[in-house]
Amino acid sequence: MNSKSSALRVKALLSGHSWMGLVIGALMYVVCLTGSLVVFFEEFERWEQPGIPEYMDYTPQLIEHSVEQFLLRVTESPASLYVVLPTVAMPRIHVSDGEFEWFVNPDGSLGDIPRKGWTYMLQELHIGLHLPQTVGIILVGILGVMLCALVVSGVFAHPKIVKDAFRLRLGGSNHLAQADLHNRLSVWGAPFYLIIGFTGAFIGLVGVVIATVAALSFDNNRDDVIDIIYGADPVITHASPLRNYAVAMQELKKVAPTATPIYWVIQNINTDSQFIEIAATLPGRLTYSEIYRFHGNGEYIGHQGLADGDLGRQVAYSVYRLHFGHFGGFWVKVVYAALGMALTVVSATGINIWLAKRTRRSVLNDLWVAIVWGTPLALALSALLSLLGLVSSQVFFTSLLGCIGLSVWLKDEHKSKGLFITLLAITFLGVAMTHMMLFGVIGGNVAAIGLNLVMVSGVVGLGGLRRVRYKVGWKFGA
Repeated sequence: MNSKSSALRVKALLSGHSWMGLVIGALMYVVCLTGSLVVFFEEFERWEQPGIPEYMDYTPQLIEHSVEQFLLRVTESPASLYVVLPTVAMPRIHVSDGEFEWFVNPDGSLGDIPRKGWTYMLQELHIGLHLPQTVGIILVGILGVMLCALVVSGVFAHPKIVKDAFRLRLGGSNHLAQADLHNRLSVWGAPFYLIIGFTGAFIGLVGVVIATVAALSFDNNRDDVIDIIYGADPVITHASPLRNYAVAMQELKKVAPTATPIYWVIQNINTDSQFIEIAATLPGRLTYSEIYRFHGNGEYIGHQGLADGDLGRQVAYSVYRLHFGHFGGFWVKVVYAALGMALTVVSATGINIWLAKRTRRSVLNDLWVAIVWGTPLALALSALLSLLGLVSSQVFFTSLLGCIGLSVWLKDEHKSKGLFITLLAITFLGVAMTHMMLFGVIGGNVAAIGLNLVMVSGVVGLGGLRRVRYKVGWKFGA
């Protein structure tokens, strides 16, 4: 009896271990896939709202007028009011206090409200998996730590890593094909994966670190810890009820002639402690921005030291650009997206190898193929239906659950995969065609045109993937 109970207990533990591995693998896959897409969040936002006026030139008078228009529309003056300036990637101006937000027209008047549509859903899925905010971002941070550990352990676990760097056997057994693809992509992208894992862990867990340090050394005052890391607010020595944007811009050119402003913040607006901040990028620096402070009358106060302060502060404020590839222009983002997709394949083939080693198939095979191919299908369907006014997150999760249910019902991962690929190709075409019918073939801007072309090209690529699969017997995601 004891022997039988022990065997049942071991079987239950092994089953639990398998399910836990699948869940962690699925979360890692979703985070990697969405991260590859989020690199282009600016282009996706322009694609979602192609009719917004785009321009690069602006004046202090335009900023002043947009701020005044904003204050007329809200009932209370906000503590912080942001005026986000145009960039090459996002040539639009918008003004926001964190609760209300409008795009700014070229004459300084307020235009449309930015949509929290498909792109917002995609970002939230990557950052926190749509879990409660603190739980989600911490979980994603832990996945970043796990990614770093997997990369390092994977390198040391393969003594022939250099010798086999270009060995790829796609025409052999499924297990060998999966193992070779997994190992080759792991080797080629290892430095990038470490960077992504470390920066992702930092973004996800920095809040935990701050809370812990505050509890241990600062009497639970998190603001004191944040001030040490990122710099404290300035002490305003004299009140200035005016807001002289022109003088502030002139002063910025004097103290930082190479700086390129990316946003303004009017802090403590309409109070005696009012001051202006201008965040600006600096050439050749990964720092997200340096922040320059001015009195309301435009008189220069000082800068925050994000680009030339303590090394830890510089590193902390450089993590964002390094994680998302938002430095060096468009082609850096393309490289990041390609390497991100490689990491997505690595995460998928890792589970594929484990499934291929098993002596029997089970519902885990059906669930995994639904995750690997159902997730991009659900993302595409949510993009399509969001164009027609449906809520992106609801469509995404409903579609993903539908894919899981269909795969479990079919009980054939290869048939499920083929069906999902076909549906994904059809949906890609549907997204591009729907967008062009709603907004015209030109699509309103270069980003919209480019993304529609990418989706049409994706139809061809998915068709090619199916042909390769049948020709060489490569069963990715099954």
